[in-house]
Amino acid sequence: MQRRSASLVCLLVFLLVSPVSIPSVWSADPENVLAIDPHDTVALQEATRILIEEVKLAARPQTYVIVDLVDRAVVIKGRGAELHRFPIAQWSAVHLAEASAMFRLQARPPVSRRKIEPAAGDQPPVSLDDMPTDFTLTFSPSLSVAVHPSASEDFWRWLRFTGRDWWVWLKSWARRLATGTEPTAQPVVRLTLTPHDAQSLAWTVTEGMPFLVRRASAEAS
Repeated sequence: MQRRSASLVCLLVFLLVSPVSIPSVWSADPENVLAIDPHDTVALQEATRILIEEVKLAARPQTYVIVDLVDRAVVIKGRGAELHRFPIAQWSAVHLAEASAMFRLQARPPVSRRKIEPAAGDQPPVSLDDMPTDFTLTFSPSLSVAVHPSASEDFWRWLRFTGRDWWVWLKSWARRLATGTEPTAQPVVRLTLTPHDAQSLAWTVTEGMPFLVRRASAEAS
């Protein structure tokens, strides 16, 4: 574990002095190298920001999450080592320029318990199948990460989630028109995951878990 933390520190030093490439702490092995266009200063700054934050997190015995919008994956890590990776099929975001902090999850997604007959006896323990496939994670500082399946995988859940999303947007605009005030610029990230990956993510996260958002260059300025 100490070697992993030391590796991240060495990678950070290398990143700060190297004009050509940066080490990848988003891959399974922190010794791998991910080439970045040296002329893309926004991407380099974002990579440096994430690496600095991850060095801090990796120094402690905790699990943390990187929502990597560049590599399109939600990565669960501990001590700098990759534990799980959930591919992101699609993503969208608003006010992502504000998502430059380390965020802590306020609450786990609600569990959808299966209905059982009263005569069946004791209810079985919560399992992965009880986890939701569409949910919204809220954080402090202000950030929302909405997870939902694609329309092709679960059309009715996708439709319900999209309708709820539009309803929130319409209420926000109605409030804005009624009061004449601009709503707070809260970053919102929407992720399309497979139902199984969404359930696995809901199963993994815990209250207070640290999250980082690695933003794509166009969104990181």
